[in-house]
Amino acid sequence: MGRGLEKPKRPPKSSNPLQIGIRNFLATQSPEFVSAHGFSSTSDGQDALLPKRFTVYPPLLLLPVNAFTAPPTWAAFFKSLTEDQRQRLYECIAAAFRSQGVTHIAVNAPIELTGPEGKENCMRSPTGLTPLFGDFGPSPSSSSSEAPRKEDYDRALWARAAQNGGIVQTWAPLYTMFSRGNVTEKARILGLESRFDGLDDENLSDFSVVDMYAGIGYFVFSYLKRGVGRVWGFEINPWSVEGLRRGCVENGWPCQIVRLQDDGSIDADGGLERLVDKILQDESRVVVFHGDNRFAAGLLASIRPLLEAKNAWLPIRHVNLGLLPTSESSWDPAYALIDRRFVDWVHVHENVDVKAIEAKRDYVLQRFKELAWKRGERPEVACHHVEQVKTYAPGVMHCVFDITVGFPRETDPKPDSER
Repeated sequence: MGRGLEKPKRPPKSSNPLQIGIRNFLATQSPEFVSAHGFSSTSDGQDALLPKRFTVYPPLLLLPVNAFTAPPTWAAFFKSLTEDQRQRLYECIAAAFRSQGVTHIAVNAPIELTGPEGKENCMRSPTGLTPLFGDFGPSPSSSSSEAPRKEDYDRALWARAAQNGGIVQTWAPLYTMFSRGNVTEKARILGLESRFDGLDDENLSDFSVVDMYAGIGYFVFSYLKRGVGRVWGFEINPWSVEGLRRGCVENGWPCQIVRLQDDGSIDADGGLERLVDKILQDESRVVVFHGDNRFAAGLLASIRPLLEAKNAWLPIRHVNLGLLPTSESSWDPAYALIDRRFVDWVHVHENVDVKAIEAKRDYVLQRFKELAWKRGERPEVACHHVEQVKTYAPGVMHCVFDITVGFPRETDPKPDSER
């Protein structure tokens, strides 16, 4: 007896939680409405018509900018939905991610380098973020221009990510950014993927690092995890400073936050002497100055003798300049931070045309030599390594130029107060 006709096999359903959430939403709608837009209420075999890319930073589900504009059939269907239907869709999607702790959804676009009226977005505010589901806190455009208060921080949504062996970073997505593409440079600092000569073969706990653009702790935390004794950070965005503080708490690193006045003086009772006492009392490995990094050299030159008097100064051996597309405005204060007793490292982050990386290296070298000559100094300046971190845009590479600056042993450089 011959075999009967076999039923055609249905394509397996995707295990993608974004697509599961959308399918669950389709099942709540009338079959007529769904089929009129090219879907069925079960959506069997139609996952190719649905978006699939997402990133989870608990409790935030972050969708790409084209999540609701592609593929075309899905884009047309989404466009036809009422606002109430869209909220129901977001509820279904969030429910599909419940096991990952998702309670909020947003669409993200790249960070704009310029803000209103063409001014530089120097605080790297996430202007492309569009909240869809959940309370993210008051809109930055409607919030006070004054410094955020504790209740502002408490109201905001805070997301978190763990990278490179469990280093936790936290940030408020409505107010500041998170760049996961920096993970390879973080790993390089940690020595996980390649040798970082500036951090090898040394007693790391005996020296310090200055991060001129500390952000939420992108590189600060990697230096600390590697074993550096102390990191001095500078950051102008108060939301990034608060994120860095929260990250320090989660990672177990004692931290001091110090607000700078417009003239570079510190906004704290007792001045620098009280700050030094707090650093030593709490054994703080992180000191973050909320203010302009152009004051870095003078500020640390004032703190140094106070710590030296207590045998607690850790020489600065590395300066990190992590601002894109260029950090050139900080090369001068970065050079001023160099300890003339050692070969110091300056890590210069730049966006570079892939065809001009060598030319950019030569330019960075020449500029640092000129900064030395302007001070009447003749150190040996070299580019030890060029790290190509990631593609920033078509034809543009995020590079880190590892610059070394060393003074001849016989040279007796002028003290900081005379330079």
